[in-house]
Amino acid sequence: MSDKIIKDNKLNDIITKYPATRDVFIKHGMPKYTGRLPSENLEFFCRMHRVDINQLLDELNKVVGVA
Repeated sequence: MSDKIIKDNKLNDIITKYPATRDVFIKHGMPKYTGRLPSENLEFFCRMHRVDINQLLDELNKVVGVA
């Protein structure tokens, strides 16, 4: 069973634990090729990329199998 992703989770932790989430972040503005994974939390990512936090959480949790 997967843990539910929440707004306080850091991107690098999420992508390391659930590699399939990388495509969701790329879709919402994360650079496709980065040497190092971003360490900001989801809330900050959403503010910077003008993404609705609830929409992103829904997408991420669907990818990891927690809806």
